[in-house]
Amino acid sequence: MKYQKELDLLIQVTKQIYEDALLTIKETAFKGEQDIVTSTDLYIERQLIDSIKASFPNDFIHSEEYHNKTVLKDRMWLIDPIDGTSNYASNLGLYVVQIALYDKGDIVLSYIYAPMLNKTYYAIKDEGAYLNDQRYHVTDHHDPANFMISMVGLSHKTTDKSYFKKIIDLSIEYKYKTRMLGSIGLELALTSEGIFNLFYTNVTNLWDICPGILLAREAGYIILNEKNEPYQLQDHNLFVCKDLKTVEILKKHIL
Repeated sequence: MKYQKELDLLIQVTKQIYEDALLTIKETAFKGEQDIVTSTDLYIERQLIDSIKASFPNDFIHSEEYHNKTVLKDRMWLIDPIDGTSNYASNLGLYVVQIALYDKGDIVLSYIYAPMLNKTYYAIKDEGAYLNDQRYHVTDHHDPANFMISMVGLSHKTTDKSYFKKIIDLSIEYKYKTRMLGSIGLELALTSEGIFNLFYTNVTNLWDICPGILLAREAGYIILNEKNEPYQLQDHNLFVCKDLKTVEILKKHIL
């Protein structure tokens, strides 16, 4: 399997780093309006970076807390120490630790650990998506009668809320179930399992979206932008569709 050494490292260190972080006193601060960071975020990110650099000293880092100004290039690790920090700070267990590797112009490896759900996801480009070491595909979870939508990114920072409004209107009109869990990584991971038919976000931070994008892609989802074209990194809107029927619903009612 390609990138096996990189994956083995993440499997070896990530859970232990998270568990070690829980032994420290959790402190919470604001780094912006309603933008929370905890001491756990900082601890996990530092330890992940140290572990990666020890094994791959020439690789670059792009991460939420300490390296958020770096530019995507070469071999670069994308790290979100806790995706869903507000949930974590409020003792709501909907959060993940997530990492992706960018290499040769694309996302090639992703790893998402959801501790409160006891789920570990990983994917390698062109080699499939895995949950707790078992390969899975979107067709494994098929319930056409239960159409569910997930979306994340609706906040005070959001200037254009049009797609959120369209999704809410669509859900009301057609009685679709809509969820906002507060963690892009978790929502994309659950989407990749086949739980959500449609996922939407306008968030563009690479550490937020890259791990889940590769999972969804390798699980067989269709990933588009607001132009109904294949999604590219740095596009402003991300739509993840379970199947062609969902794409038609997206085109007809949202785009």
